Amino acid sequence: MERVRTLLRSKAWLAATLLLAAVMVGGAAAIAWWPAGTTARADVTPRAGLADYSWSELSAISAELASCANERQAVACASRYGLCDQQGVLDAESVKSVELTDGRTVDVVLVGICQDERTDGGVAGLTFALADAGGPPTMNPAFAGVEGFDADSKGGWAACDMRAWLADTLWYQLPTDLRAQVVPVQKRTANALDMNDELFDPGKLAGVAKDWVSETTDSLWLLSACELCGEVPAREDMGVDDSMSAVYAIEGTQYQLFFQQGVAAFAQNASLVRSLAGEDEPCAWWLRTKTLEFGDGFWLVGTDGTPLNGLGEDVRVVEDAEFAPQELWGPDHARGVVVGFCL
Repeated sequence: MERVRTLLRSKAWLAATLLLAAVMVGGAAAIAWWPAGTTARADVTPRAGLADYSWSELSAISAELASCANERQAVACASRYGLCDQQGVLDAESVKSVELTDGRTVDVVLVGICQDERTDGGVAGLTFALADAGGPPTMNPAFAGVEGFDADSKGGWAACDMRAWLADTLWYQLPTDLRAQVVPVQKRTANALDMNDELFDPGKLAGVAKDWVSETTDSLWLLSACELCGEVPAREDMGVDDSMSAVYAIEGTQYQLFFQQGVAAFAQNASLVRSLAGEDEPCAWWLRTKTLEFGDGFWLVGTDGTPLNGLGEDVRVVEDAEFAPQELWGPDHARGVVVGFCL
């Protein structure tokens, strides 16, 4: 059954990719994720699990996965190396520790197989994410506005301080053997760059979906709402209409691990509860998705594991002060970060 669900999910993901191509390049063909040719076998001895491989060995396995002719072969290949079971189910308890240059140790978990588009072409075989929250930096600091200091999210992910912090600070805290194997990938995010971050009409986006999405090249990134939750449904009580839901859908496809865990937008999920490295108390953590309902917000996951847009968090703060300890959801507040990367 899991295999069937995975194949159905793959078809949905392909459909989303085709839709994006049609919108952004006028109906051009989608990327050929599965290259033709013979699988390039990695010279790596299969081991029990993720922690038993070096980063260079995982990079070689990733290349082998990317050269598989189809998803069935990729699952069989990953299973042979102990990275999933024979149905493609990932193990959230299988982690690999990474020691940062500042002395902290963080764990990473495999979240997807052949799900990200490499900047240099083809597919990245393995996608990882932090098992705990790092940070906590702000998405963007406060800026001096007409009425005092306000949170700034203009330009969304593409222009935010968080993205610069990942590239200029966290990147160099990673061990050199890991940095040597990370490959940059293409990320699509609701940034509203061409619309000056203003809604044409309350609750409705002007233009078409491509006007609200930009593409960036990233070696480290935060998850999008779609990559974490899958479909973001239209919810009147959360300020999300059909046009916003369509924009969120362009941001990617749900990673396999989160699909297995039943993660959904606006729904509490214990698997998403994260703590800062070395701490016991849960923290809220940022997603890279800009809230289309407001001009100055980003999505986040609350302390109870609920993925929410700005309106949703605002409501939860009123109901439960422990949900988001910083009171409001502005991007100038420090949250945890769950960082993704590919080999």
